[in-house]
Amino acid sequence: MSLDDLNDRSDQNDFLSGALHGAADAMPGGEVDDLHVSFGVVRDRVRRRRAAKVGSLAGASLVVAGVLAFGVTQTPLWNSADPVLPGSPTEIVAPNRSADPTGEPSPSGPPATSVIQDGYVPSWIADLDAGLECGMPVADLETTAQGWTSSSSGDIYAVTSEMGGEPSTSWGMSALVAGTGGSLDVPPVLVWSQDGVVVDLGTNVFDGSVMSAPLLSSEGGDVTEAQGGAFTTCAPVETETVDNFATPLPEGDYEVRVVAFPQTASGAFATAVSEPVDVRLDADGAHSATGTRGGAATIEPPQPVEGELSRFVLDRSTDWVSARLTQFGYVTTGTPVVTAECESADPADTVSIEMVQPSTNESFASFEVRCDGERFVSPSVVGGGEEVVDIRLASVPDGVARFWATLAPNTGGSGGNGGEAARACSADGLDLSFDPANLLAEGAGAKAAAIVDAALACDDNELIGLANQDGTELMFGNETAEQTFALPDTDSRRYETLVRLLTGTMGVTSGQSGGVPTVVWPQVATEEFRDSADAWQEVVDAGVLTQEQADAQQADGTYTGMVIGIGEDGTWRYYSATD
Repeated sequence: MSLDDLNDRSDQNDFLSGALHGAADAMPGGEVDDLHVSFGVVRDRVRRRRAAKVGSLAGASLVVAGVLAFGVTQTPLWNSADPVLPGSPTEIVAPNRSADPTGEPSPSGPPATSVIQDGYVPSWIADLDAGLECGMPVADLETTAQGWTSSSSGDIYAVTSEMGGEPSTSWGMSALVAGTGGSLDVPPVLVWSQDGVVVDLGTNVFDGSVMSAPLLSSEGGDVTEAQGGAFTTCAPVETETVDNFATPLPEGDYEVRVVAFPQTASGAFATAVSEPVDVRLDADGAHSATGTRGGAATIEPPQPVEGELSRFVLDRSTDWVSARLTQFGYVTTGTPVVTAECESADPADTVSIEMVQPSTNESFASFEVRCDGERFVSPSVVGGGEEVVDIRLASVPDGVARFWATLAPNTGGSGGNGGEAARACSADGLDLSFDPANLLAEGAGAKAAAIVDAALACDDNELIGLANQDGTELMFGNETAEQTFALPDTDSRRYETLVRLLTGTMGVTSGQSGGVPTVVWPQVATEEFRDSADAWQEVVDAGVLTQEQADAQQADGTYTGMVIGIGEDGTWRYYSATD
């Protein structure tokens, strides 16, 4: 793309930007902020759903791995009609639980049978005609779907929302369901029992629930999620028309089974029941037995920072596993980064993590974290669709003792996660400066100085703000400012290139946009200096090109490196490559 093309497109962008701003200004009441709040309320009223629907597989083999999410809350009754508003993150307190799985019920919790209604059958279970009821002997909970099996395949974990009001927590567990002769069209559920008695039949998965992947897994292949309510479905609140539940299971030791509901060729639903898994429920959450996995750990998750969005902490350093995803807020503006640490018996182990948009079950960023105890910092994460973000641990080796990951704003070197990202910046440590007096155009010089200062500080938020303020065309218009200035940039070296171009090469006037001349760096990118030996040597001396690169491009007659254009009025017009 030529400099004339860049200037023409910049002119068009200026016109469109002005037109849009004018239209927005003409809208009565300044509704932009009001609409933003309204969208947040609507999002909070939308029930979390996963978008990866598993279709019917009649007469064929089907293998699915599932997450079983069963809710427990700390409030007496969660009012789902109220919107959930973002709040400040709370302090993370280390779990205080016994490291000796004795199998005895927690002393503070009454028997679960004391809070359930014996013989109660939730309406959707009654519709199945599967012979299931609350208080039934767990020995009678059997597989009735011929050719089908269920098994648990991961640790139980918590998903906690702390976005205003009292925290709300649900449970999840990876599972594997396989079979032939029918189809599995709804997620499996998590059925709890204690002392040989069924005390929770799981949530209603026949209300439009769809399948998705677990948030904690060591299994590969196809995965699915089972839905769960916030309370035991064996303790109904008396109503005339619908099933309502408001009672959490008390603290204690339980057996948990995966129960799937395949539909047979005749259209009837049957059950596929797994072997039991021991789970301890206490004040710190629900815990699977660690067994031979994990080990000693020394790394510690940091306290939440202001604006933190999500964090996942996995601890296998005691005899009971603790795993929790905590969500503090929505992705709205800015460029968050993922910071993580992992410690394993084998330092060569890696944990695969994904950032997931819950409404679509789409992963919009993924990373590999080495378990060598060194802190990992991702490039800026773009995506999330202005909603909460799930951190999914897609693959966790058995040797992992402790792991944590956070999604939080990149503060650009002022501390927290942003400080880590800043150290992974190509301009870090450059001893260069820009003198605005080198330019006759005062506006262009001031903007160039501001760009250099932000790049040298590795401040992606400032660079993004400068570019978005001026509508800067970046990488032929194919990238957003968030993408162009994502950190770390050790591969693209765009921060370093900005600094070297503006401090090490001369800016010359070439072209105009909207009647305002454009100052271009480097001068060899302009037609006037294309054949100048001094101009070619300038980009080599500045460190923009190697001598070999400069010789090859000069032989072709065209500079194809990065170019910066700033209007004499101080408008940053473009930062792109020429062709």
